[in-house]
Amino acid sequence: MREELRDLAAKLAMNADQPELWKRVAYLKHFYNDDLGARDAYEYVNRIAPTDSVAFYNLAMLYGYNLKEPAKAKPKFEAAIRINPFNTSFYIGFANFHLEVMRDPRAAERVLLDGFGIVPTDVSITSNLGAYYRDHGNIPKAIEFYEKTLAAKELSPGERTAIQAQVDKLKSPQAGE
Repeated sequence: MREELRDLAAKLAMNADQPELWKRVAYLKHFYNDDLGARDAYEYVNRIAPTDSVAFYNLAMLYGYNLKEPAKAKPKFEAAIRINPFNTSFYIGFANFHLEVMRDPRAAERVLLDGFGIVPTDVSITSNLGAYYRDHGNIPKAIEFYEKTLAAKELSPGERTAIQAQVDKLKSPQAGE
């Protein structure tokens, strides 16, 4: 991979306006634990390809988790969602960031509900909302969102069984204790 970095550097020296190559540089830098180098590559992609939502999202994750700069992560998450509001992974990642890094469950809930407002039938959003409400003790809301998940046709039999088990467990008399 180090040789690949040298090849990429040579290609980018001839033409720096290649966002896909810069994203590969960022990936390789991150692989080698050069998170500052990865940050610089993603920041450059943000400038030359301002509609590349994945680069914004990856940079948000880098700032939020690896570089421990959560204040810089938030606007990058927001940009990724603004550019591609239908990518539910962005909402879920941003919500997890709020839970894991910022310790702000209300913000996580808002992000997931924003995603639900845009893509209300997406099983990733509905199941994550079900899990969020389950984990935060709101059993009726957890059941509501898990049942929305069960209504989706695209669930595999295994997924359907797992979600149904969650609903059954939440509806059991012990769930309220």
